Amino acid sequence: MKVVSVCHMFPNRIYPNIGIFVKERLKYVALKTELTMVAPVPSFPCMKYVPRYAGLKQIGEKESFDGLTVFHPRYFMIPKYFKFLDGRFYGNSLEPFIENLFDQIKFDIIDFHWVYPDGIGGLQWARKFGKKTVVTVRGNEAIHFFDKTIIRNMVRKRLSEFDHVIAVSNDLKDKLLRYYGIEQTRVSVIPNGIDKIKFYRMDKIEALKQCGLRQDKKYILSVSRFSKEKGLEHLLLAFKKLKCKETDLIIIGDGPLKSVLVDMCATLGIEDRIQFPGIIGHSDICSWYNAADVFCLPSLWEGCPNVIIESLACSVPVVATNVGGIPDLIPNRDYGILVQPGDSDELAIALRSGLEKCWDKKKIENFGSKYSWEDVADKVINVFKGVLS
Repeated sequence: MKVVSVCHMFPNRIYPNIGIFVKERLKYVALKTELTMVAPVPSFPCMKYVPRYAGLKQIGEKESFDGLTVFHPRYFMIPKYFKFLDGRFYGNSLEPFIENLFDQIKFDIIDFHWVYPDGIGGLQWARKFGKKTVVTVRGNEAIHFFDKTIIRNMVRKRLSEFDHVIAVSNDLKDKLLRYYGIEQTRVSVIPNGIDKIKFYRMDKIEALKQCGLRQDKKYILSVSRFSKEKGLEHLLLAFKKLKCKETDLIIIGDGPLKSVLVDMCATLGIEDRIQFPGIIGHSDICSWYNAADVFCLPSLWEGCPNVIIESLACSVPVVATNVGGIPDLIPNRDYGILVQPGDSDELAIALRSGLEKCWDKKKIENFGSKYSWEDVADKVINVFKGVLS
């Protein structure tokens, strides 16, 4: 089976931490298929003068990343404005590259990893070459993004043109069936997974030492992008209400709200009990999970958050909001506590309960470890086989 996977958010040597979950899935799919990875890179005049995009110039046309050969063709994009045109720009810019690729490898199926612009832009290639298509809907940000009228209408009309849709949670599947009219037989739920070599239970004292943390304290850990939908302001408010001087909060990540969160810590008077270590790579973050007593994800909406699976695999219980695919990952109180989004009072109570409860760590570890990328890849390949049969 010859597969072309297309994803505009894929890790590269300049930005190695974007789209890790896509890379991990495809790394295992590639072991059982002939997979060609296409990770398009945006391009526009004067790009080097826009800090957010300047580094993209350094990405080559082809590179090897974690054992995968990755092509980086360029596509035209207007930053910030005219987003409803991104799909058309994407499809038209990349069609010559895809046509040349088809002449070389005669692929069987095109595997898209975001609905927009990857999938919508790429449907024109599928029609031209008569190829089957699969698209993955990865998070509620996709559904909310489509609230913009032009893009939403475009997706509503065209999502049914894909041969199969993979949703990473039951919540997303329900939304696709309810709001986008996709036939139930053409939607599969395949959650994200973890690399069990990278995420595992380790000695807590050793983990604390590796992270430079104290053994006489308890730690609440959150790993998140610092953006509005992650609900980190509610976590800070809840932490303030805990009033546990022997407990510190560690928030790993970065994003547009970092300065807001730092200022909020000072305003609340909790800055001396909160750490912001920044972005920590996949190869180093296992010890941080293991050093924690409770993991917290206070998101306002979600898809299938890998950080929860990673935490569980490291035997750390979870306190999280009852949104998106999170209830799939925390089916009962043996593994964590779920609260309503945006309620800092309820979150504070749950965090206190999580810190005080005597958890069955082995049971948590076994449950989290069942979400392996090997199993995910097998399920994805079965979808491909079904589409091609």
